[in-house]
Amino acid sequence: MSQAARGIGDLRHSAASTNDNLRRSTSVNRPKEFASKVKNRKTSKRERRVFVNLPLSKNYLDRRNDPKVKYVSNKIVTSKYTTLTFVPKNLFEQFRRAANMYFLFMAILGLLPFFSVNNPVLTVLPLSTVVFITACKDAVEDYSRHKIDHQFNSSTCYYLKNFININYPMERHVSLFNRIISSTVNFFAELVKTRPKDQKSSRDVQGQSEAEERQESIDEEPSNKVNGDPKWKKTYWRNVRVGDFLFLRNGDAVPADAIILSTSEQEGGCFVETKDLDGETNLKPRRAIPDTNNIRSGKDCVETKFYIDAESPNSNLYSFSAAIILVDPADPDLQQPPVAATRNRDSIQSVQTTSTNRPNSRHSSFSLHDYKVQKSIPVNINNLLLRAHVIRNTEWVIAVVVYTGVETKIMLNSGETPSKRSRIEKEMNKEVIFNFFVLIALALICAVGSAISSAKLSAKTNGIATMLLDSNRDSIAFAAFLTFWASLIIFQNIIPISLYISIEFVKTFQAYFIYNDLDMWDEDSQTSCVPKSWNLSDDLGQIEYVFSDKTGTLTRNIMQFRECSINGKVYGHNGWGGKTDAEKGKEVLRGQGTDARNNRQDPEDIWRSYITETGKVFEPKYASTDPSILTFVDPELFKDLQRVRNKDNGLASGGSSSEKVTETDSNKGNAEKIKEFFTLLAVCHTVVVDSSPETEREVEGSDSKAESEMLTSSDTNSSTNDVTRNNNSTDDIPNKKLSLQFAKVSIKKHLNTKRLGSIVPSLGSLNTLVGPSPSVKKGTPIDRTVAVPLVYKAESPDEAALVSAAKNVGFAFLGRKSNYLKVDILGREYDFEVLNVLEFNSTRKRMSIIVRRPKELGGDIALFCKGADNVIIERLAAGQDDPITATMKDIEDFSNAGLRTLTLAYRTLEPAYYAEWAAKYREASTSIEDRNIKIDATADEIERELILLGATAIEDKLQEGVPACIAALREAGMKVWVLTGDKLETAINIGFAAQLLTKDMKLWTLRNANKKDVISRFNEIVDKFIDADGSVRMEDKDGEYSSSQRHAFVVDGGALAHLLEDKLSRTKLLQVAEVFASVICCRVSPLQKALVVELVRKGKRTVTLAIGDGANDVSMIQAANVGVGISGQEGVQAAMAADYAIAQFRYLQKLLIVHGHWDYMRISEMILNFFYKNVIWVFPVLWFQIYCLFSGNIFYDYSLVQLYNMIFTVGPVIVLGTTDQPVTASYCLRYPGIYRIGIKQLRYNRFRFALYFLDGIWQSLVVYYTFHFIHYNTQGIVSSSSYSTGTNEFSTAVAVTVIIIANLFVGFNTYHWNIFIWITVFGEIVMLFLFVLAYGASRSLTLYGIGIQIFSQGTFWFGMLFGILAAGLPRYVITFIKQWFYPDDLDIVKQIKAKEKQRWQKSKTTKLTKPEITIEDATQ
Repeated sequence: MSQAARGIGDLRHSAASTNDNLRRSTSVNRPKEFASKVKNRKTSKRERRVFVNLPLSKNYLDRRNDPKVKYVSNKIVTSKYTTLTFVPKNLFEQFRRAANMYFLFMAILGLLPFFSVNNPVLTVLPLSTVVFITACKDAVEDYSRHKIDHQFNSSTCYYLKNFININYPMERHVSLFNRIISSTVNFFAELVKTRPKDQKSSRDVQGQSEAEERQESIDEEPSNKVNGDPKWKKTYWRNVRVGDFLFLRNGDAVPADAIILSTSEQEGGCFVETKDLDGETNLKPRRAIPDTNNIRSGKDCVETKFYIDAESPNSNLYSFSAAIILVDPADPDLQQPPVAATRNRDSIQSVQTTSTNRPNSRHSSFSLHDYKVQKSIPVNINNLLLRAHVIRNTEWVIAVVVYTGVETKIMLNSGETPSKRSRIEKEMNKEVIFNFFVLIALALICAVGSAISSAKLSAKTNGIATMLLDSNRDSIAFAAFLTFWASLIIFQNIIPISLYISIEFVKTFQAYFIYNDLDMWDEDSQTSCVPKSWNLSDDLGQIEYVFSDKTGTLTRNIMQFRECSINGKVYGHNGWGGKTDAEKGKEVLRGQGTDARNNRQDPEDIWRSYITETGKVFEPKYASTDPSILTFVDPELFKDLQRVRNKDNGLASGGSSSEKVTETDSNKGNAEKIKEFFTLLAVCHTVVVDSSPETEREVEGSDSKAESEMLTSSDTNSSTNDVTRNNNSTDDIPNKKLSLQFAKVSIKKHLNTKRLGSIVPSLGSLNTLVGPSPSVKKGTPIDRTVAVPLVYKAESPDEAALVSAAKNVGFAFLGRKSNYLKVDILGREYDFEVLNVLEFNSTRKRMSIIVRRPKELGGDIALFCKGADNVIIERLAAGQDDPITATMKDIEDFSNAGLRTLTLAYRTLEPAYYAEWAAKYREASTSIEDRNIKIDATADEIERELILLGATAIEDKLQEGVPACIAALREAGMKVWVLTGDKLETAINIGFAAQLLTKDMKLWTLRNANKKDVISRFNEIVDKFIDADGSVRMEDKDGEYSSSQRHAFVVDGGALAHLLEDKLSRTKLLQVAEVFASVICCRVSPLQKALVVELVRKGKRTVTLAIGDGANDVSMIQAANVGVGISGQEGVQAAMAADYAIAQFRYLQKLLIVHGHWDYMRISEMILNFFYKNVIWVFPVLWFQIYCLFSGNIFYDYSLVQLYNMIFTVGPVIVLGTTDQPVTASYCLRYPGIYRIGIKQLRYNRFRFALYFLDGIWQSLVVYYTFHFIHYNTQGIVSSSSYSTGTNEFSTAVAVTVIIIANLFVGFNTYHWNIFIWITVFGEIVMLFLFVLAYGASRSLTLYGIGIQIFSQGTFWFGMLFGILAAGLPRYVITFIKQWFYPDDLDIVKQIKAKEKQRWQKSKTTKLTKPEITIEDATQ
């Protein structure tokens, strides 16, 4: 077996094992119910092999000698229809719905001769209208998708032209039809000579002029044709193919997933911005393949031979497994295939013109056996550029494409949020099914009644009367059969055809009102509340459980360095930064003035001393001296530094860490430890220095020579083939480094953010959610006291806060240059050589960096390490008991104060030991199998025998308005659960600060232990609330608490895991969940968050809401009934997966208590009124059947039947559903208790449905028999208009009265009569009268003259008024009794509003202020 085969076999085995492990871990950790909720795009493709400059053997060719493997296009199509397929496909989509199929069946039934109503237009009009409106809506939506697709696919990039991509055929096989279409389009394009208006090239990002852009041609279609030397050529994104070489410049967006081959940096590093992928603005590092970083031009690209074995396309954004196998010819004297000689014009022409010889010359003469493996290089996610990444802080990158189109990771992650339906919608579907059974029952009644009446009539008249009445009645069974189907037609309106489209229309308006609510507009991020799932607005008014993340959701996720502990001494605890939120919460718990850590000093004294002491140590150049910005100010730090300042201005190399730290070492003072401490913060990180907004303004418009040279593309001049630099080939491009902190150029901010935000429908709102970059965000302070501004771009806010804190005390990180870090230490600049970076991950929970100190500081090799306290402490050298004890105590105090802690340590390495370890690390890094495991194990070997330096304490402050919002939510009846990764003590303190916990609550805690002890302790808590019969009680039999006391539950993540594993414990947790007003789950994983939400949602069968801001909250958000995402510092992944996106937690109060309450009330009344108005319309038909022998004859004129739901009664219910307000927003916020109406489902339930249903039946009886009595007593009488009375007059009078009552009834159920309800209610009535008069003016119609006839009779007007009053009397009486004697919260608040309005009107004359009425006043 060849080395290539063995290498590929090993790689496939590794990839397979990796995928198997991933699948196993997924199946173990993720329950089936959660896996089914996320619907990502899927691909059937397996692992792939991509060839670059290598011929294909016969095994990879088909019968036409073209590559067997077909890759998807890079063209993104999110639209559903084309011009040709829209009508059939849209009709198919619409009639897949059961409701539409039912109405289509009824329309066809109405057109049959047996049941025809002699008006086919009116028969199909309702269904046609609904289908047409829906089709128009779908067309508008799909047109928008087409525009987005075109705009996105027309973005441009640079690829290598005159290069044969061996993975594709030499010629594209295009059908004759497509050729004709393409030729026609190209012909007219040449005539018009216009550029697409929406085309945006990557050169626009760099500020290229329009004139220069027009001169640059763009390749319209991908091709393997060679015409000259390889050169970088502009093309559309849709033309990029697997195996293509890309040339990406600073500011360019990446068009497809590609492996980095080389960069402008000598060490092969580059930085990418992922804002358009996950919303995070922090820069992330990526690295080129070391063995290909010498590629500098198109010529180098075509001379490099390798193939890539990559895993199958998948949606994991954080993992990638592949290998690049570099090969050389097995025989050096072997003639190179034409692929390697693409720059030979003659040979290429012969390949192109001789089609019969092309495959043989290309493939058959050569195979992989003619090559030997030079090296197999593993590739991971750090070597991969993803589609939608943007190159930053790097001049240029050359990459090779591995995945395109829908197989890129961003597209595989673009699945829509799991389909959710609101609780009312689910209940409404049951009512629709009930109405369907009522319809069948009514038809059966008529069929049976027809059979019985036919039998009796036939018996009395010997069949003569039956035959005269209906020729079909000679067979009673057949007559009953026909009556059944005819009855379905006359009763079909009991299932409203316009209900679903009306609800969709209403919810669209509700989403529009939410989006335009200025109270939820965030000025900083320039975003509003964005509804993404419009069908859940009514669920917002029924939320009983709110599950919230803490960091970034309740807190700002803007880290502030507050305190630190160095060698057992705390710095920063002097009151400068004020009290933390947790300390405020502790005061609430213990009472004012009980802060055990109280050490507050006068801020003015602190500041004066700080400035004085700072000046003695160093002159601030990069450090801030703005007291409004600094959160860490402690002059003691600089006093300690001065004690050895004169002795040694540099930083001593801390000695060998293998030696035990003696007690005398700590007596020498903290100066050396302080310097090591802040040096570690300035060195151990992945931060990138960026220019500040102020610096950018100063240099805006200037051009860097190097930048402008790199942006000059050779394809603007046909005589030049490569990307040129000062008219020279890119072969001579030097290894130029781009260090923006020293650059004199600012990158233009003109990147078209819309194009990447519109990749797929699920990303359509990306630009709205992301908002401006934090560097230019409104409200970001600019420090005017800094002589040389530095802006740090970090992967996490914590890291940026630590580096900034070090800068402000004189240890300023200035930037990276190759593998060196430039650091200013107390006014002197030093270069630290970076030897290795041991990256942070969730398993290691630490980060280390190995550096060689500059000669001025000793030149030794040092390892700096920072991480979680438990991880660092166990790796410390012996002999540090006292510092460890002191530091651990300080860490505990920091945690109790709600501060996030990080422990710091270091060690000095012997060169020989380091060299031996470095060899092991290189071997582990290049391992194909279990690479990550080997790297972690090797890193663990050297991260031992550390010397403790201390700990940092960072605060993440609560967002504005969080305590008030939580208090309002709890007052509204919602139970708030916080799911956080903080320690238990920290979470409790933050809970009190956020008003999640209050002093009057009984606090129950459950800490982690072994499973048996945890369950035993939990059972003890549960027994306090649950009786032997399983009922929940609020009083404690031991007298520990009273029934009026509220309770809160705090559980550790480990203990929670034990509870979730035990079925009985899960059941008990659900039983006592309603007892706890607040629950805090600490140290929980993302999976546990989703498990808890799913447990409560399914177990309690209630409506839940989950809110978060990070990617770790996505599963929780999707598991809840309603998911709310906050577009914050952690990106917009949560907002993208959510149903609603907001900018601040406090907006949840307005969203739920106001809009949620309104929408619940509106939808509830709208649906019930919809069912009611159909019952009152249909049942008079049933009463009529009693008097026509159940013949199935139509009662109303068919025009009224078909227009009843579509025209005459639709307006008021839609206005009710969109604009009604039980009380105004101010009263909703003032009295949040009215929200409990939705939690208890008091406005939409089966009882109220039955009440409306029966009320409709009663009103139909009143109206029908009122006019039945009038018609019976006036039959045969000629009216004053010379028209004789008859059935048409009778049915029309009933129809007119029913329509009037139906509209007035909606008005009666409306809480707030605005201008729209006035117009629709009375406008519908006026329209009805005009229609009857106009429709009756035609002699050809059955209602000819009927309008004048009934409107001219006093009996009609008497019957109408009597029917209205008699029909509405029971509803009015019941409503009056209920509101007066049995008022609910809403009725009381309405009374308060009415009394306040009366008092306000009275106070106008005396100019008094508007009084407030209490609930007690209103109920007196």
